[in-house]
Amino acid sequence: MEKRIDTVNAYIQKMDEVKLSDLEKMLPDVSAMTLRRDLEQLEKMGEIIRIRGGARSIKSLSHRMIKEENYLRRRQENPEGKKIIGQKAAELLTENENIYIDSGTTAMCLAENLPDMNLSVLTGAPNVAIELTRRKKIEVTMIGGQLSRENFSVSGVVSVDFVKNTNINTAFISTSGFSLDSGFTAGSLDECEVKKAVISKAKKVVLMLDNTKIDKTHMFTFAGLDDIDIIVSDTPLPPHLAKEAKAKGIKII
Repeated sequence: MEKRIDTVNAYIQKMDEVKLSDLEKMLPDVSAMTLRRDLEQLEKMGEIIRIRGGARSIKSLSHRMIKEENYLRRRQENPEGKKIIGQKAAELLTENENIYIDSGTTAMCLAENLPDMNLSVLTGAPNVAIELTRRKKIEVTMIGGQLSRENFSVSGVVSVDFVKNTNINTAFISTSGFSLDSGFTAGSLDECEVKKAVISKAKKVVLMLDNTKIDKTHMFTFAGLDDIDIIVSDTPLPPHLAKEAKAKGIKII
């Protein structure tokens, strides 16, 4: 019995989540009732949690919680600054525009400050989309793709292909870092590809930059100053950045 339970546990830990039918195929000589008792025992041992039709490892749940907590933690970083950016960015909107709103905590602040006006909004952030459904006049379209629990965004080839068939007046883009050497950067290659696709389609690009991102560099670059029309920040940019931005004709708000 102990050997069987160890085998079942090892399989669940490897797969993160399994169905009872998967266990039945793996152990054809063991009845479904016995396997259910094994899952009950593993749950009591703190190794798994039973779900409808199967089980999930505690490890996978912890990993998921950490990712969600990372987003909530970022939400608490410079909240007043992000709120200011959201308010300033919202003032740039005019009726009947097709706009894109990026994912991330600063983008969410923009969504929260959007007035109820005639807009067509494209976004890859489910939380942004849900927030905007509270406005009766705003039409919301979600791009497809693989969902990241860490920052509540979708990305991947499907997302990029979707964006290629859209028309965007103004794109509101967030960034994880900005430096003169590396430009605007993020930690995910897939997300960078979506940002690049959006920027290539947008007539005007608004970069939302809170002061905690300045002079920070992440792995992947999605844009440089030449790609940006407006920078919205919560504090004045450092002189060396402001000088370069103004030299490129970028409006700084």
